[in-house]
Amino acid sequence: MLRKSYYLLFIISIFLLAGCKREQQETASDETNPNIVQLSAEQMKQITLDTAKVDEEKTDIILSSRVSFDRDNLAQVYALAGGNVLKVNASLGDYVKKGQVLAVLRSGDIGDYEGQYDVAQAQLRTAKRNLDIAQQLYQTKVYSDKDIMQAQNDYKAAQDNLNKVATYLKTFGVSDSDKNAEYRIISPIEGYVVAKSISEGINIRPDNTNALFTVSSLETVWVLASIYENDIPQVNVNDPVNIVPFAYPDKSYKGTISKIGNVLDSTSTLEARIVLDNPDGILKPGMFCTAAVHVDKHKQAVSVSKEALVFDDNSFYVLVAKGNNTFEKRLVTVEGNTLQQTYLSQGIKAGEVVVKHGSLYVFGQ
Repeated sequence: MLRKSYYLLFIISIFLLAGCKREQQETASDETNPNIVQLSAEQMKQITLDTAKVDEEKTDIILSSRVSFDRDNLAQVYALAGGNVLKVNASLGDYVKKGQVLAVLRSGDIGDYEGQYDVAQAQLRTAKRNLDIAQQLYQTKVYSDKDIMQAQNDYKAAQDNLNKVATYLKTFGVSDSDKNAEYRIISPIEGYVVAKSISEGINIRPDNTNALFTVSSLETVWVLASIYENDIPQVNVNDPVNIVPFAYPDKSYKGTISKIGNVLDSTSTLEARIVLDNPDGILKPGMFCTAAVHVDKHKQAVSVSKEALVFDDNSFYVLVAKGNNTFEKRLVTVEGNTLQQTYLSQGIKAGEVVVKHGSLYVFGQ
């Protein structure tokens, strides 16, 4: 009986020793395997994890783009009269209201019309006085029908002339009570002064064809994206687009393509228009952006966060969790990308956990 007990203990010892040896071999193997990374508890605090999952595969066509004015909410302001600029009330970037005076000119044209208005008023008064006298003389039979009709016609002509000159003044935005020969340039809409080509002291010619101010509402803006020739078949009107300004890489704006041009420019690209709401005013005309057009491939693939991907020596890797703060550098094949997700065709299965934030840090350990 005692011999049997010793024998049993001997067998158990052999198994225990074999298990320890195997565990030591596995530990040694992990320590010597260049694709295995062991992190400390402190290092684990610097990373976040993501789970690979099966998703509908999409891809993003990346287009260079630039913010422009909303041409449907833009007004170019011209001078209808020539003259010397007395005062400029608005600077580039100023917010102006509809009807606000942007600049004031001393205008010979306006002075001439104001003089004509005074003359027309005097002529109307004279014609009215003559008509009154003619009506009195007609009653006493001194004036004939012809005389009274002539007086009435003269009065009507004087009225028409005064109305004509008053209309001219109204066209220039000048009140018929103004007598200072000043022409005021008025903002026709509410918005921001986004362009200006006027300063105090300069002379504006009556035949000037250049806009003195450009006022635009920036509540909405246009993002104009360039579609390269090889991408034209894949991009369509109403395709969803993600816009990221270079100046604010942490901000993203969602929109859709509202219009695509029909003529290629000198760089062999078509222009696509995306209209974006801009309530916070962050998007400014002239800003460069990345426009990612989302294209659905209508098939499924394993996806992980794009942040999890590491590119090294012309290959892509992810760091797959193996348990006990251990991660494996896994070679993967990239099927496609969006701005946020990467779709993989080989190297990883759905449900496996990978390093998301800090993948490059772990890969370098």
